Parts: sequence; C-alpha cells; structure tokens
Amino acid sequence: MKRAMMRRLSGVLTVTLAWLIVQLPTVTQACSVCTAGRDEENAAAFLLSTIFMSLLPLIAIGTLVYVLWRRIQKLEAETAPISSTTVPRTEP
Repeated sequence: MKRAMMRRLSGVLTVTLAWLIVQLPTVTQACSVCTAGRDEENAAAFLLSTIFMSLLPLIAIGTLVYVLWRRIQKLEAETAPISSTTVPRTEP
C-alpha cells in the first residue's frame, strides 16, 4: 500500500515539476549561459573561455607526454653503453 502511494506521489511531483519548467520561463532561464550571447562583450568572453577550457586538457596531456618522453630518453642514454669510454684492447 505504501509503495503504491509513493509511486503515485513521485509521478505527481514529476509532472508538476515538468509543468513548472515549461510554464515559468523565468525559472528555466536562471542559468548563467541562457542570456550570455545577447551582448558583444559577453559573447567574446564566453568564446575566449570556451577556447581556453578546450585547449587546457590538450596542453596538459601534451606536457605530460613530453616530460615522460624526455625522461625515458634520459634513462635510455644513461643505460646505453658508451663506446668512447671503454678501454681499447691491446694485442700482444
């Protein structure tokens, strides 16, 4: 009995919330992005911030790959045999 009542209440709340969102445009325009493109200054700011946020992960991953690559190169150079420091063999 309680479960059926909770389902009905949940359905009523869902329908009521959907109706409020559709009928009250001021509620749906409460986000900061809904009115962002209306003037030139805001549009430029949003464009620049979008470009920055798009490039930041690429730069971070690229930097990480570069640092790891340089570290691997350095470790390989340290472990590679150096032929100029080996002692030449003298034959009797």
